[in-house]
Amino acid sequence: AVVSTQSTGITCCTLVKDDLYVAVKSHLMVYSTRNAALLHVQNLGSSEVTGLSPSPTNSQQLLVTSRDGAVSVWDMTDWTLMKRLTVGSSVSHLLVSRSTEHVFLVTRDTESGNTITTIQKHCATTLSHVSNSLIIKKPCDNFKISSCGNFILFTRDTRVRVINTCTCATFTRFTHDTELCAVALHPTMNLAAVADVNGRICLLNDWIVKGCEEVAVQHWHANQVGGMGFAPRSDVLFSGGAESVLVKWLDGQPQFLPRIGGGIQHVLCPESGDIVVLVTADTALHIVNLNTWSVKFKLCNILKRPRDIGGKTSVSTNIASSGTDVVFSSTPGYLQVFDVEKREHKITVDITNQNQSTGHVRNKKLSYIDITHFKVSNDGEWLVTVERRDDGFVTPENRLKFWRKEETGYTLKTCVDPPHTKLTTSLSLGATASPTAVTTSTDCSVKVWLCAEEEDSWSLAQVLKHRHGPAYTSVISADGSVVVVAFKGVVVLYATDTWEVKAEVPQSISRVDQIFLSGYYLLTSSKDLISVWDLTSVSLCWEVSASVSYILALPDKTFLAFESRKSVTDAFLFGVKSAAPLAVHKFVCPGVVEGACLVDGAEEGEKVVMLNREHELYSLSHNAPPPLAITEREHQDTASIFTQLLKISAAPSVIQPDFKHNSAATVASSVLNVSSNALPPLSAICSNVLSDFLPQKIVSIN
Repeated sequence: AVVSTQSTGITCCTLVKDDLYVAVKSHLMVYSTRNAALLHVQNLGSSEVTGLSPSPTNSQQLLVTSRDGAVSVWDMTDWTLMKRLTVGSSVSHLLVSRSTEHVFLVTRDTESGNTITTIQKHCATTLSHVSNSLIIKKPCDNFKISSCGNFILFTRDTRVRVINTCTCATFTRFTHDTELCAVALHPTMNLAAVADVNGRICLLNDWIVKGCEEVAVQHWHANQVGGMGFAPRSDVLFSGGAESVLVKWLDGQPQFLPRIGGGIQHVLCPESGDIVVLVTADTALHIVNLNTWSVKFKLCNILKRPRDIGGKTSVSTNIASSGTDVVFSSTPGYLQVFDVEKREHKITVDITNQNQSTGHVRNKKLSYIDITHFKVSNDGEWLVTVERRDDGFVTPENRLKFWRKEETGYTLKTCVDPPHTKLTTSLSLGATASPTAVTTSTDCSVKVWLCAEEEDSWSLAQVLKHRHGPAYTSVISADGSVVVVAFKGVVVLYATDTWEVKAEVPQSISRVDQIFLSGYYLLTSSKDLISVWDLTSVSLCWEVSASVSYILALPDKTFLAFESRKSVTDAFLFGVKSAAPLAVHKFVCPGVVEGACLVDGAEEGEKVVMLNREHELYSLSHNAPPPLAITEREHQDTASIFTQLLKISAAPSVIQPDFKHNSAATVASSVLNVSSNALPPLSAICSNVLSDFLPQKIVSIN
């Protein structure tokens, strides 16, 4: 089964055995219909794909047609381009039958304002033109080929026409009283179904016979039928339309599967007969289990952000309380919660409550209030957002909002307007003695916000400043004992009991974009440089030049670095001890990854969820690598490591640090046990250990 979906972001899709091949403009994505896993991503060229089909002469080859008139043959084993032919006109349909060695190309040209349709016959192996082309001088659509390959059915206004591919003879099979919009052919039986714009479906038995009338008329749809498909082993027909309801026609009686999502535009029925694949108007794919009559998987390809609005929405993803939810941005001013396990949208949260526009201003350029940063607490109880509006004329608007999770969604509890006098550059959320949020700004201040559980509100608890000027990003340690802030050219560690500076880590770059804490290691990332520091000795472990779009810290002292390559993204798994990657994951998703998070899946275990620049969600199964071959340390509990290093009083169960086996014990003690105003120069602190370290070698990711 092959469908063309010109009105959605999906331009064409087909089924090859148990795999679903989906073309989104010029890109091909291959999914498994068994578990909805993304198997492969391939760039098929520069023009929009209009047809996909396995070759009738070689099941390992894929035929591809595009709007620029090109016909290509791809080897699906290694995805190499084997042949390419240009027919000179835009190809609208690719017709392939397994019973013949030929393929048919439907091309369209406009001549003197009239659309001329041409059907060309080509050899599937060499792509050479076989016989004279058949020219139809009127607009036609909905081309389908019979299983034997000898007949082609198509619609022209209210008529169903049939072409004999052997003799090129054409005849009218059926004339209807309303314009026809969809066609489906049974893969083994001589049965056809045509639908009109009013929702009526006509069944045509022996459709290759001239002049036969319809068998039956089935009418349930109130609007135009979007797509239809026959079950391969019976005469059961599936149909769908704008009602977002999948209809199963059995002996003329309808059965319904409602609330599919967007309007159903096309239906595909694989040979296995146990599932049906639906293409919907919201650019999503739904895999329906026919045994349970329920949606098995929903592939969200999806949720595009409008491009004609001002501002930039944050694409960072966060884990909600259930462990299977991700929160990410939608249209400006909105956040959406998506259940990764069930693959369905849960709720949409209107953060700004000010972005609705009336009809008379919708065509004008508007400056929306946009969400620049947001975080969700580990237990999912709190959502913190930062919003901004700047149209370049009036004073920019900045707000910090704290939301509490309720049964029906999130409720606003505290609003700070404004949190800083200038741009808020980052937001971090964690827990010290109570839930804590940290905001940084270009006004050279770092503000700490604490939650008063009794009052269910947040208030300013501390303002931190540093001589190095603007603050760009921050992070709170897992045990809440340290807040790390990246200022211009330096990373500073603050102890949360006294808010004193405990250590300074100089940076070779002026601005750090991301910082992470993994155990007693600090990772900093900028536009083209990644550095890892050992905080017990305040020494550089390694540094690497790499152009990465996003870094995700993992709980086992490893992290994933996402690097875009042409139109796809690769993921590199690194450890904290070496710049050499432990593993490389190719083609994790198309586009550029701009956000990622870890999700606990109940069935598939822990996985990585990625959000790319086109606002599409992809998942990657995460398996922890073998433990690194490093010397064991005294403190193995990473959750309390900073409490130990800073010697902050804690519960009696916390083991006090022991530096006697650490070669840098003197250095770590001197750094972590002095006040900020008495801190000696870094060169003096590290002079006794610098000789033990060789110059670090910078390795580039190719």
